[in-house]
Amino acid sequence: MALSLNQLLFRTSHEKNNILQPVRERLGLGRGQPRILTYLHENGAATQNDIAAYFGIDPAAVSRMTETLRKNGFLTRTADQGCRRANRLELTEKGKAAAAVWEKECDLVEKKLLAGFSDEEADILRSLLQRLLDNMRRNDAS
Repeated sequence: MALSLNQLLFRTSHEKNNILQPVRERLGLGRGQPRILTYLHENGAATQNDIAAYFGIDPAAVSRMTETLRKNGFLTRTADQGCRRANRLELTEKGKAAAAVWEKECDLVEKKLLAGFSDEEADILRSLLQRLLDNMRRNDAS
């Protein structure tokens, strides 16, 4: 019996998370926190609203995650010069090191996911997944 697209996406994500969970725990990170570190590692300092908008998640959830990351020494928070109410988040050396380890482990998982795919097939898959994501983000999608 062929699995539905929904089941395939769910099961693939679940398997990926199972592989990466021990890495996340070893780094001392909670659920969702690696993506914040990765975002800051790739994009530099940002506000909580920048992060929330990028991932399409609740700013309050970002606030909780970043506060824990700050308390655990992964990032710093400073007042944004452009807006009194916003704070700039920036990785500490500990945060940069954790992000680098996380990205390396994610690269290994990606290699496992794409084993047996040609470069062209991998590019097509990325393109198709991006289209799925774009479709889900459109307001008129039902």
